[in-house]
Amino acid sequence: MDSIILRIRVLHQNKNLAELLWKMKPVENVQLNIEAVDEFRDIYGQDYLLISDDVNALKPYFSKGPSHINIIYAGTPDEINTVVDFFPQNIVDLWPGRMVDEFILFKLNRAVTTIITKYNAWLYKTWLYSLMDSLQDLVWFKDAAGLHWLVNDKFEDTVHKTRDMVHGKGHNYIWDVPPEDGGKSEYRCLESEREVMEKKTRITADELVKTDAGMRHFITYKSPLYGRDGEVMGTVGIGHDITDFNNTSIELEMLIDSIPLAVVICDKDWNYIQSNSRYREVFMNAAEHLDTFNYNEWKKSVSQVTKLRHYKEASHLLREELIINLNGKDQIFMVTEKEIFDYFGNVTGYYCFYRNVTSEREYEEVILKYANTDSLTGLYNRRYFFDYIYNNQDLPMTVLFMDMDNFKRVNDTFGHTKGDSVLKETSEIIKKYFPESLIARLGGDEFAVVADEDFNEYEIKKRTNEIIKEIEASFAPMNLGVSISIGTASANGNIDDIDAFIHESDQMMYRVKQAKKRA
Repeated sequence: MDSIILRIRVLHQNKNLAELLWKMKPVENVQLNIEAVDEFRDIYGQDYLLISDDVNALKPYFSKGPSHINIIYAGTPDEINTVVDFFPQNIVDLWPGRMVDEFILFKLNRAVTTIITKYNAWLYKTWLYSLMDSLQDLVWFKDAAGLHWLVNDKFEDTVHKTRDMVHGKGHNYIWDVPPEDGGKSEYRCLESEREVMEKKTRITADELVKTDAGMRHFITYKSPLYGRDGEVMGTVGIGHDITDFNNTSIELEMLIDSIPLAVVICDKDWNYIQSNSRYREVFMNAAEHLDTFNYNEWKKSVSQVTKLRHYKEASHLLREELIINLNGKDQIFMVTEKEIFDYFGNVTGYYCFYRNVTSEREYEEVILKYANTDSLTGLYNRRYFFDYIYNNQDLPMTVLFMDMDNFKRVNDTFGHTKGDSVLKETSEIIKKYFPESLIARLGGDEFAVVADEDFNEYEIKKRTNEIIKEIEASFAPMNLGVSISIGTASANGNIDDIDAFIHESDQMMYRVKQAKKRA
């Protein structure tokens, strides 16, 4: 604490009094400024001690209340009686008649101590009131019987009563509620305060308080107050009103419960805070211990990612698809996780949304299947074949173009139903020899196979010959000369012109077909 400057001004017949005062013992944290004067002037705005035997000179500075101007009257007994009758509250001492120097110094030292005590009392009171009134929580001091000594501004605003109105009053008067039934004590909060005084310890309590405006919910922190004898003389309490917070929490719970998605809210460490009923019904075991539930640990244990995670840094948004097994069946969920920020931009938590997209993905698969496959044979169609070549033109591959010989005779002789049967059987024979390759029906009686780099020229030649032999053998009973012609083209991952590459295999197949006709 900074030192206090006490300005002592002496107006007295004894001209040596001021010099004597410099001999007084030092007082801790007090700097003395002593001066003998002929009159008191410019006495304002500082801490002063005026010493005089002239009542009239002192009267302008007499105060009925607290003042920074302190007075010692050193005069005759008759004049002292006059001062006592007037009783200014800022007189700190009376010095009757002549006193020996030692006694004067003793009295002065006591007077300065009194002034400093009064100053400290004002300072600590200012600190206390400033601190109390700066808080947005309720603060109160009570005696051992539960009567209020002192409250802060927030308390006044909450109960709509001033400090003076609250002083010495109990719960029912302060909160405007009728006496409690059953002969119970008027002071509703005494139970927790008795515990504080008996155990001589601070406690935290969760309290509902009945008011004229309804129930209010407080988290209270109460500590014992000790008297000068070391015994508990009362309690001090701080009350944090969470009524509106609870109402907001209820409203939030109702809101997230109305969302047609599974929702869970976590803190910054991914520990569970809140979820809606849909999330609990779908994912959470009824016996789950929420106080130890960690969202990230749970997600890793029950799911697998089906697609790459997509994180948008600007909006702090993460999206991913997860497969989660529910009741023995894999379900696909689109998961959205977003950060929650406080006022200062710090991450305080996360909210996570789960949308079941299993039916959507199954429907997409059906749509893709019909869009990319041939309805008769189940092979890929012409559009998918050309898209595949385009998307993989940088990879080594061999393309086999196949065209059936004399297939028109089948339709003409046996009809289109038999012709469809021949096409389906042909597709099965091709799949038999190229089970891991992409096989497509390009249209009519044309087929194509895309073989990867694992097939060398010898292996491809061997398999194509086996396809030709099996097809000829399978359809020999028809006596229509049905067979298949196959042309190939290979690339080492450097296809510059896709059309030219495909045309090369198509021309190879055409030359094979022409050679058969000439044979």
